[in-house]
Amino acid sequence: MRSVAKVLKALLITVLAYLIQVCVMQYFTIGGISGSVLFAALAILTVSLGKKYTFCASCLIGMMMESMLGNVPGLYIIAYPVIAMICAQFFADMSDRQRERRRMINDIRRSRRGEGKGPLRLLNRMTGGYRDGDLPAHLRIVLCAGLMDLILNIVLTAYMYLIGVDMSFTHLGRAVASVLYTMAIAAVLMGPARLFLGIYPRRGKRRQGGELI
Repeated sequence: MRSVAKVLKALLITVLAYLIQVCVMQYFTIGGISGSVLFAALAILTVSLGKKYTFCASCLIGMMMESMLGNVPGLYIIAYPVIAMICAQFFADMSDRQRERRRMINDIRRSRRGEGKGPLRLLNRMTGGYRDGDLPAHLRIVLCAGLMDLILNIVLTAYMYLIGVDMSFTHLGRAVASVLYTMAIAAVLMGPARLFLGIYPRRGKRRQGGELI
């Protein structure tokens, strides 16, 4: 039941992100630039639920965008899944087995370099789990959303150049602004979305003896 509920929640987030993007974001443009709620939602699903959910959500978004807003045949239906899966390779949450394997490999490398002694050992303790390359989830969401939007902007810019549009620094500035806007959207939405998905641990009820249930 939990897995079914998680799938339905991910589907609801995906559909809502699409509706907000096509119906609402046109009223929240800044200088004619609009961020991508779609990439923000994909980044949240990537970090919170993993690659399988990312692939399914990106395919659904690609099909909806292609059917409703596709100006270039086949662009969205290919771009969204490909971009999402590329970014998922870097930002998706690792399983416990993968995390333990990476920790063992890093421990072996540090021991060979002599990092387990002296000041370096103290530094490793201070940095905690982040020393193994597993960045905080909230930071990964923001970076993942920004990278997705950046890749799509690069693809669109390359297409415009190939069809003969004169490129200038204005296009570059708009692309950078779009990436920053998307990262801001992801930062705002990731808290409520992760709470809705049940990612944050719930506080257990206390018994009379004071123990958590």
